Amino acid sequence: MQNFLDIISQNATMIILFLSVLSIIELIFILIINGKFLRLNRTYNKVIKTLEKGDVFDIFSRILTENEEIKNKLDKLKIDLNSLDKEGKTAIKKVGMVRYNAFPDVGSDLSFSIALLDSNDDGIVLSGIYGRNETATFAKPIERGQSKYPLSAEEVQAIERAKRKAL
Repeated sequence: MQNFLDIISQNATMIILFLSVLSIIELIFILIINGKFLRLNRTYNKVIKTLEKGDVFDIFSRILTENEEIKNKLDKLKIDLNSLDKEGKTAIKKVGMVRYNAFPDVGSDLSFSIALLDSNDDGIVLSGIYGRNETATFAKPIERGQSKYPLSAEEVQAIERAKRKAL
């Protein structure tokens, strides 16, 4: 036993230094654990405040009700979006116009052809033919960029311009 006490007395500074390092490490661990405890305590207090407003089943019931309301609103928005999408596909998006002189003895480019098409190249082509004594206006339906009625060169040109550029 005397040997053991001699070893301790000879290495007292090393033992004190080692114990000091261990104390510093322990202090660091205590600070880390204390920080985690404080965060957990704040979370716990928030849960308790929420529970004071009602029991857990009431809170879950309220959350489920709100979730169902949000789901219903989302379903309605999807229906509205599909409706708008269908409506948007049939809206006039492409316009092409050609002005021209239909008769050589009439000055100016007062005749015209206008193509009004949707995203599927469906729509109409309107033509106005200006002459000295009269003006005639024609409307022809267009399906997939074609008409079942004969088209003039200017009407075909207006349709092609509409296909190339959308509003």
